[in-house]
Amino acid sequence: MDNKTEIVNQGVDFIFDHLFEKIRVEEIADHCCFSRHYFNRLFKSVTGESIYGFVRRLRLERAAFELIKFPHLSITDVAAEQGYSSSNFSVLFKGHYGLSPSRFRSDPGLSLDPEARPVLERIRDLQQNRPETLLSQMDRQISIQTIPDFRLVYQRFKGNYQDLPRAWATFCEEMEHFSFGSPIEFYGISYDDPLIVGSHRCLYDLCTRITGSARAWGKNHRKIKGGTYLCYRFDGRADELKRLYNDLFAVWIPHRGHIIAPGPCFERYYPATGPGGRLLMDLCIPVLT
Repeated sequence: MDNKTEIVNQGVDFIFDHLFEKIRVEEIADHCCFSRHYFNRLFKSVTGESIYGFVRRLRLERAAFELIKFPHLSITDVAAEQGYSSSNFSVLFKGHYGLSPSRFRSDPGLSLDPEARPVLERIRDLQQNRPETLLSQMDRQISIQTIPDFRLVYQRFKGNYQDLPRAWATFCEEMEHFSFGSPIEFYGISYDDPLIVGSHRCLYDLCTRITGSARAWGKNHRKIKGGTYLCYRFDGRADELKRLYNDLFAVWIPHRGHIIAPGPCFERYYPATGPGGRLLMDLCIPVLT
């Protein structure tokens, strides 16, 4: 990873951490210790998008996510959360997805990848028919935890989540060289829903927790803000994670009345693995108390 990409990643981290706030380009550039004009050019050369275009796309993708996954939220609420008035939101959303927010909510498959339709239909069926058995099963796997601030070093991945096992293998091997035999805690941060952005352009951070100076690791690093987290204990195969995310965000959270707080959701991995590459991890989601 070259120095330009690392600098832009700092700006992307700042954007993700402040996405629900009014973000000015000057603030992002100052965070990265560059002038507005230089950083804007640098950002576009690395990402292919202007900073404003990048922020607008993230907000609209977040809005699309909520229109599908959170049926209890009104379109006005979704627009306000992204910092838009109802009229501005409708214009921007239709310009991006080709459908009004209300039309998208009623049939998102019209503008998303055709392969998403079976998943969307399953989500809609579960939302409408209150699956008590599924909700009760998930209840038993969930705890509410208070997690303090901590720091991670990360390697940023962009692509299909199906390619993550190979990326994880390389990352874990590389991190072993920095650990000097000490136990390593691994974390993952998923930024995108494949239903919304498409399966081949998802952003994900492969992370390890650090103490002491992050610079010694020679990687991008960031702080995860502490707070109250809803933690789901997952023990299963990697190919089951997509369904878990959909069931948790689109079904369990709305039915149980939790409100997601700003900040990244993260996967906290445990060293135990079972037959067939089974994973043991906690999926941690910041929630308001």
